[in-house]
Amino acid sequence: MNYRLVLFSIILIFNVLIIKAQPASKPGGSKYKVSGVVVERTTGDPLEYATAALLHPSDSSIVDGIATDIDGKFSISTDDPGKYIFQITFVGFEEHSKIIEIGEEEKEVKLGEIPLSPSASEIDEVTVKANEYSMDYEIDKKVINVDEQYSSISGNAVDILKNIPSIQVDIEGNVSLRGNSNFTVLINDRPTVLQPNEALQQVPATSIKDIEVITNPSAKYDPEGTAGIINIVTKKDALKGISGIVHLNAGLDEKYGGDFQFNYKTDKIKAFIGADYNKRNYPGSMESKNRTYRGDTTSHLISEGSNDDLDRDYSFRAGIDYYFSEKSTLSISGRYGNGWNKGVSNTTYNEWLSYEGNEHNRREYASEENGKRDHEFYSLNTEYTYEFDSTEHKLDLRLMLYEFSGGSDHVNTLFNANDVIRSSQKSLEGGPSKGLRYRMNYKKPFTEKVKFEIGTQGRLTNSDEWNEMYQYNTDSDDYILQDRFSHESIYDRSIHAGYSLVKGDLRNLSYQLGFRGEYTFRDIRIKGRDGSTRINRWDYFPTLHFSYQLPNNHQFMASYTRRIDRPHGWFMEPFLTWEDAYNVRKGNPGLEPEYINSYELGYQRSFNNNSFSAELYYRKTQNKIEGVQSVYRDNIMMQTFENIGNDYSLGSEIMLNINFADWWENSFTGNFYHYRVEGELNETEFDRQSFTYSFNWNQTFHVTDKFKIQFNPDYEGPEVEAQEKEKASFEMDGALRYSMMNDNLSLTLQARDIFGTGKHEEIVDEDDFYSYRLHENKTPILMLNVTWHINDNGEERQEERRREGGGRMGF
Repeated sequence: MNYRLVLFSIILIFNVLIIKAQPASKPGGSKYKVSGVVVERTTGDPLEYATAALLHPSDSSIVDGIATDIDGKFSISTDDPGKYIFQITFVGFEEHSKIIEIGEEEKEVKLGEIPLSPSASEIDEVTVKANEYSMDYEIDKKVINVDEQYSSISGNAVDILKNIPSIQVDIEGNVSLRGNSNFTVLINDRPTVLQPNEALQQVPATSIKDIEVITNPSAKYDPEGTAGIINIVTKKDALKGISGIVHLNAGLDEKYGGDFQFNYKTDKIKAFIGADYNKRNYPGSMESKNRTYRGDTTSHLISEGSNDDLDRDYSFRAGIDYYFSEKSTLSISGRYGNGWNKGVSNTTYNEWLSYEGNEHNRREYASEENGKRDHEFYSLNTEYTYEFDSTEHKLDLRLMLYEFSGGSDHVNTLFNANDVIRSSQKSLEGGPSKGLRYRMNYKKPFTEKVKFEIGTQGRLTNSDEWNEMYQYNTDSDDYILQDRFSHESIYDRSIHAGYSLVKGDLRNLSYQLGFRGEYTFRDIRIKGRDGSTRINRWDYFPTLHFSYQLPNNHQFMASYTRRIDRPHGWFMEPFLTWEDAYNVRKGNPGLEPEYINSYELGYQRSFNNNSFSAELYYRKTQNKIEGVQSVYRDNIMMQTFENIGNDYSLGSEIMLNINFADWWENSFTGNFYHYRVEGELNETEFDRQSFTYSFNWNQTFHVTDKFKIQFNPDYEGPEVEAQEKEKASFEMDGALRYSMMNDNLSLTLQARDIFGTGKHEEIVDEDDFYSYRLHENKTPILMLNVTWHINDNGEERQEERRREGGGRMGF
């Protein structure tokens, strides 16, 4: 282990020395440069996507031009000294134009801040309408603006994601990326303490500005997660002084909540504080049919009942950015969260045996299940950024400390026909987890066309997890601890990585080549037992990304990445854990990580404020990990985890943004793929495949400038896994939105699953058992939302949206 760490350190130091050995001259050689910052005159805020240009004074032909970056900065150049027309233009603002002179000895003309004033005549005439699915293609990701998703405004990130290309959300809120639930969640490019679905449920929908879907991440990202990365980009207020937003919501069946965020900005400081609280009750119904086979005897278990799932979550967040100078920034932020889920279900069971064509021992009884799962977490983040001579030459350092604790308490009680307790069982689980993450990233342009990036990342995690199982004793009227089903495990893991990227442009071709190496150390110990399960491993991950731009807004993309998905700690716990009276779980310490090779080819075109995109993808997973069910006892199922073989996904994703009229905006998305999984299960070879498809149609009707209607029909086709088959489902969502008080106050009535067609059905049919499960929520889900913008007005906010999304279609 030690010599590998020494080798890793030498390689990293060697790469840093190579960077430092590069000449300090600026890109562009002997060119004469003109630079500055474009700002809004009244607020002083930087203007992104403004056009800066140098023109020949004789014929006004363009010498050089560029769009300003996110900080309003620009740098343009010329090969010859002399007089030029310098011009700044931006839609909705008055043009800035003047004559400048560049002397022979003057290598750079620094113009400083250039203020632009809004064009009063245009403000009165222009109505800005943002398409809900405006989407940008960057070389390694899709950036989707979701600021106007009215049908999901009262929910969280999960509710938003159900209308996003490449992403599917089932009726129970489980998220998958192109049919795969193994993905990574980032919030503002930062990792989160929680598991992916838990993290997405913690982010209020009203705080989300963009969602970045990264199906083939570059080498600078952690390669964990087979399907890719979902990065949630939250809104950042750019107004000076105090501003903010308050949002309240309430609905049927005990659903209510709210969130707020207040911002404060000066020339030196930008700070925020916010909080959110949500309580959601989801009543529903369920039914199941189980059969287990032993010789000529079949055990039958049929159940049906009702359930109530009650979620309550709250969190606080705060942060501050301090600008030491235009080049140097220190950011400190933190988040604390707490929540629980309570589930209550009442179920009626019919159980009997059948053999020789006859039924025997038929019994009817009832079950009452009470479960609670809670969690508490905090995270502290600090980041320092230094820009040397441009945003392309930058160093940033990041550190994150976190701790997460959680547990569950589940009681399952069976009653006979006379309401007398037949059996009862209590299962407890819990344990804290804490860790540290670090990142250092340095990027530098070698020339105007070639840029280099290098960095190191690390994750150190320690967790102590325990579980206890109790059986009810009718004689003592108490629960008795079952030692053989009670355990405590210690899990330690550290991952250290180094990576480098080269980015560049060759005429219309853009490329990004990356390589990443990771060292993993892992140790699992069971208290009271000798020995441990330990690994020391090096893994390597190349990445390739290409983009080719053709005239008339045609663009082609191609990419390849290699990724990894390491098994979770509880996947490897080598002991039985009783989840309820009919289900037990056992880990597998011999699990190998999954390795994924992913290929993509894409095409995108914009035309007349509309766009079309199509992607072809192929993904192969080695050492595929799946939960495997088997018979533990009659009508008692056991789930474990195995490397069952390989799977393959070949598919196409199509998206069309089109406005049939000024008042009718539409976005169509479709995902079609062939899925195949092959390997060995229970010492038997298998090969299963299916053709899966999904459709989503997002449409918004602008009845008036203040009143809008939105509908979102969504269809998910059937899917197969190594054992399970999931049936198709359809759901229709809708919303009515009315704005008032100059758009500072808005009311939104939303309805989810309007026709009550959403449901979750699963079937497993093996040689020794059969299982069918159906779950349906009480629908439709109705919510009323009130949103209030503080120290803001509609025109400014619309203009800000236009600046943030400059160049996107739908404006």
